[in-house]
Amino acid sequence: MNRKMIGAAVAAMVCLFASCGKQERVVDYPLIEVTNTRMLDITRVELTDTATVLAMKIRDFPEYIIQIGSDAYLQADGKEYKLTGAQGIVVDSLTEVPEPGNMSFSLCFEPLPRKTKAFDFIDTGHEESSMLWGIDLTGKKDYDAPEGVPAECLQVDENAAVPEPVFASGETTLRVHFLGWRKEMGQNVDLSLNTILGGQQHYVAPIEPETGVATCSFMQYGTAQGMICIDEGSSILGRVWLAPGEEADVYIDQRATGYYMARDRHEAGETGELKPFRRMYASGRYANLNMAENIVDNTPYLGMGLNTGKFADYRMDNQTYANHVVRVYKALSDSIARSGLGQLRQEMAQLNLKQEALLAMTQADYLREHNYRCMYQMRDLSKKVEGIEHFQPEHAKVLCGLFDINDPKLLMGNNLWDFLYALDSQEFDWAQLAGVTEGIAYDLQQVSGFYDKAVNAALTEADFEKLRALKNPFYLEIFTKVQQQTEADLAAAESKVAVMPTPDVPKEELFDAMIAPYKGKVIVVDFWNTWCAPCRAAIQAIEPMKTNELKSDDLIWIYIANETSPIVQYQTQIANMQGVHYRLNEEQWDYIGDKFGMWGIPSYVLVDKEGNYALREDFGDHERIKEVLLEML
Repeated sequence: MNRKMIGAAVAAMVCLFASCGKQERVVDYPLIEVTNTRMLDITRVELTDTATVLAMKIRDFPEYIIQIGSDAYLQADGKEYKLTGAQGIVVDSLTEVPEPGNMSFSLCFEPLPRKTKAFDFIDTGHEESSMLWGIDLTGKKDYDAPEGVPAECLQVDENAAVPEPVFASGETTLRVHFLGWRKEMGQNVDLSLNTILGGQQHYVAPIEPETGVATCSFMQYGTAQGMICIDEGSSILGRVWLAPGEEADVYIDQRATGYYMARDRHEAGETGELKPFRRMYASGRYANLNMAENIVDNTPYLGMGLNTGKFADYRMDNQTYANHVVRVYKALSDSIARSGLGQLRQEMAQLNLKQEALLAMTQADYLREHNYRCMYQMRDLSKKVEGIEHFQPEHAKVLCGLFDINDPKLLMGNNLWDFLYALDSQEFDWAQLAGVTEGIAYDLQQVSGFYDKAVNAALTEADFEKLRALKNPFYLEIFTKVQQQTEADLAAAESKVAVMPTPDVPKEELFDAMIAPYKGKVIVVDFWNTWCAPCRAAIQAIEPMKTNELKSDDLIWIYIANETSPIVQYQTQIANMQGVHYRLNEEQWDYIGDKFGMWGIPSYVLVDKEGNYALREDFGDHERIKEVLLEML
């Protein structure tokens, strides 16, 4: 046993001995307001005159690596209380959670004052920080009504109908209010909008530290669905529907994160009844929908579970598979009707189900193959699965007799991308299968791929002729605006940063040609794309190092993206990234990816001063990047 472990053990014994003294209070399963982690729970708080002991638990996370730092502390009424000992875990060490994923330990801190009503647990001394705010010591079982929400945003009508989508454009302003805000919770609001045209718009806005309010303004084309996070890569705090050209406010009750923990306790049989929780309050055209769809409760999942690997059997022939989809659809539709949900949530659940059913038919081959791979643990995607009958459109047509695929409200369902993906299929002409020559199913098939072309200023006159032929003028108006704006933005962005011309060499020599001008220097090659959230988060974390600890003329940063990054977004983002930039075509990108065995992005290749290079899978750790580069420089 090393000295650190001996010290921790002795401190734990002292701590536990102290906790056996006069007991002032014991609170089991304290209500927690806000947490940045679902892994770490507090099951008991013991308060004495000499110590505060937290019994902590990790639930259902096998092989999860946990670390508790020696500088962890409790915070109450503006004062900090230090960690004094631990039992069941060694502080400052990485600990793997054993199978089946449950682990308990205790931490001992300096004593909190007797009259403390709530406190925070803060552990930020390492990469995987853990913060739990508002740990209640009064015995509350439910959350109080939120403060700071206007009266007109408090009422929700769950028996209203799902509103229609809007086919228009305009500048939208969304104000996001985080209730119970603390500046330690983050810096930016992250808004990802899924649009009815198939593209995703991504916006980041600073959160005012004192008020907890962030404002996003953007041009919007048609109704859009958004996901709200604090800082990129964090969990979704709310789903919001927005109409183009409106000003709307949403109030995010971050106590939903604490509610999820309470729900985990309830599902584990550790606590009693759990009431529903509303995580969003809203104003605007879709206020009622936003509030109803952000109610969190114990309603069972009423979807098909397409990605579980268990939806279909790989041995099904086409007719059997089509019958299976119909049977599952009807059973789930009946379950939704009997669920007891209000009309609005029932209608939304039915829309979600219809979207999934269309995707299930469109992906019949993939879903049966996925079942085979899951059953036989066949993870190598280069190996083909033989014997699955290729699904034909005539088998999918049966869905068109079950519901109207031209219903505009299908653009309002949560599974919007499933619906758009199905309509985008090259093999399944859903409009033809349904016998329609106008409406959303027909129109969206006709404009498939147009958004990607418009944001790259690549729409042709033939494309515009196709748009003019549609009965709904929305599409011609929107794509004209998008292309014109792209051309203007591109002209402005090109003056800020130059994209290096791709070397005119065979693809086999391309990588060597890109690094050749920097021979004798250390080179970090970062493979990324604008749509990749982890890529953006990594770039944001690394960028400040270039002007601080990693500032060196002997260090070159090369960024390689591909043409899936829309040109304007690409040009705009690289303007804030110090380095050399390349944008490859699909063939070039795929060849280099295969050359290094990259399975995803971000990925990094490190080139030393002698020109030797290798893929660095450990560079997902930003501190590791800094450590390695400092040694090389």
